[in-house]
Amino acid sequence: MKPRVLIVDDEETIRKLLKSRMEREGFDVLTASQGDEAQGHFKTGDIAVVITDLRMPVLDGFGLMKWVHESGYKAQVIVITGHGEKEVAVQALRQGAADYLEKPFDMDELSHSVKRCYREYQLKRENDELVGRLEARVERVEGKAEDHSWFVSKSASMTKVNEWLTVLRRESLRGNAEEPSVLILGESGTGKEGIARMVHAGSRRAKGPWIAVNCANFNEQLLESELFGHEKGSFTGATQLKRGLFEIAKGGTLFLDELGEMDIKVQAKLLRVLQEKIFRRVGGTVDLESDVRVVAATNVNLKEKAAAGKFREDLYHRLTRVEIEIPALRERTDDIAAMAQQFAEKAFRSRGKTFSGFTSEAIQALQAYNWPGNVRELLNVVERIALLAEGSAPVSAKALAIPAVTRTTATAIQGSANGTAKLELVSSPFQSPGESGAFGYMELKKRWSDSFEKEYLQAALARNGGNVSAAAREAKLDRSNFLRLLRRHRLVAQEFRKVA
Repeated sequence: MKPRVLIVDDEETIRKLLKSRMEREGFDVLTASQGDEAQGHFKTGDIAVVITDLRMPVLDGFGLMKWVHESGYKAQVIVITGHGEKEVAVQALRQGAADYLEKPFDMDELSHSVKRCYREYQLKRENDELVGRLEARVERVEGKAEDHSWFVSKSASMTKVNEWLTVLRRESLRGNAEEPSVLILGESGTGKEGIARMVHAGSRRAKGPWIAVNCANFNEQLLESELFGHEKGSFTGATQLKRGLFEIAKGGTLFLDELGEMDIKVQAKLLRVLQEKIFRRVGGTVDLESDVRVVAATNVNLKEKAAAGKFREDLYHRLTRVEIEIPALRERTDDIAAMAQQFAEKAFRSRGKTFSGFTSEAIQALQAYNWPGNVRELLNVVERIALLAEGSAPVSAKALAIPAVTRTTATAIQGSANGTAKLELVSSPFQSPGESGAFGYMELKKRWSDSFEKEYLQAALARNGGNVSAAAREAKLDRSNFLRLLRRHRLVAQEFRKVA
C-alpha cells in the first residue's frame, strides 16, 4: 500500500499542483479545502504526512495540527506560510510542525521535506511497535517474576523510580552496545528484587538468564567461588571444576542482593569484571570473558561504608552510574490501599475465596500504620487475612490484626532507638484516649515496655529481611539475647523472609 499524504489548502490551484507532484513521487494523495474536512480523511486509514496552509476559515492550520497531535495520530505536519511570516513559522514549529515552507516554495524542496517527514513517520511507527513488543515481553516476565501490584505507583515518591525504568527501557531500544550496571537502594521489603527484574525484563537481555544471589548467605571464599567458579583442586573440597554465576548468567542479568555484605576482597574481583569484562575462576590461570549485566541491591548506606573503608569507593562509583532508590511504604501512602486491594484479590482468588474489599475503617488503619516491614509486611498481612477469612464480608480493621502503632508513635520509637529523640507516649497501643488512669504506674510501664520491645524487634527483623544476625548487630545485642527476646514475644524470623 502506498504511503498517504494529505494536502489541505483552500486554494484549488495549489491543491492540484501539490497533488500532481506527490503522486509522481509515489504517494497516495488525499486533498481537503478546509481543516474540518481534513479531519474526516483520518478515518479512512493511516496518513503519513499532512501539508497544510495556516490561513483557512473554520479550522485553520494551527487548529488542525493541534487536533492531529491530541488525537494520537503519528502524521508529520508540514505547514505552508506566506512570504515574510517568519514569526508564524517559528510558532508552528514550537507547536509541533515537522517543517514549514514559505510561499512561493520550490517543488524540489517540498518533495525533499515530504520524503524526510515520511521517514520520520516510519521510524515513529517502528519505534511504537518495538515499545509495544517490549512492554508485552515485560508484562510476561514480570507476571512470572513478581505480582505487578508490587509496583503500583500513584504516589509522587515513586516518580523517580518510574523515570529511571523508562530511561533504561528507552536506552535498550536505542541498541547501545553497553547496558549500565544498576544499583537499587531501599529498606528491606520495599521490593528491590522486583524492580531489578523489571530492569532485566526491559533490557535487550530479557531472553537471557536471570540469576539472583544473596551475598549475605556466603562467606568470602564461598561467595568468590559462587560468583566466579573454581578449578578442580583449587582449595580443600574442590573435587571438580565448578562454573560460577558469571558464566551461567552469560547473555543475561546477575542480581547481587545485599551487596553491602560482600567481602572487600571479593569486591575487588567484582570491580575488575565490571571494568574489564573478564574474570578468572578461583585457582584458574585463564581469563574468561564476561557478558553479564550486573544489577545490585542493598539496604545499607554504601557511601558511609566506603567512607569508613568497609566498601571500595571505586566500586561504589562504578555501580552508581544508575542509582534507583525505592521509597519506604510509609512514604507511599497513596499506594497502600491499591496495593492491599490487588494483593488481597490474588490471595483470596488463589484460595477459592471471594474478596469483598476493605471497610473504610480498614483503609484508614492501613494508611495510618507505619509499615516497618514495608511491602513485604503488607503482603504478609493480606495473606494472613485471606487464610483466615470466612464468608464474604468486607475485611474490617480488626481483621487486619496490625499493631496499633501509628506513624507518629513509630517515629518516636525509631527516634528513641537511634538516640535522636525522646520516646513520648503519643498514642499508646494498649489503651484508648483517657484510659491512662485505668492502670497503676508499674503496670502501665510494663505494658508500654513490652509493646515497645515487640515493635522494635519486628521492625529490626523487617529491615533486615529476617536475618537474625544482622538484626542483632543493628540492635547492638548479642545474637543469643536477641533470640531470647524473639522467643519471649513469640516472633519467628522466617516470617519476615517470604518475599525478597
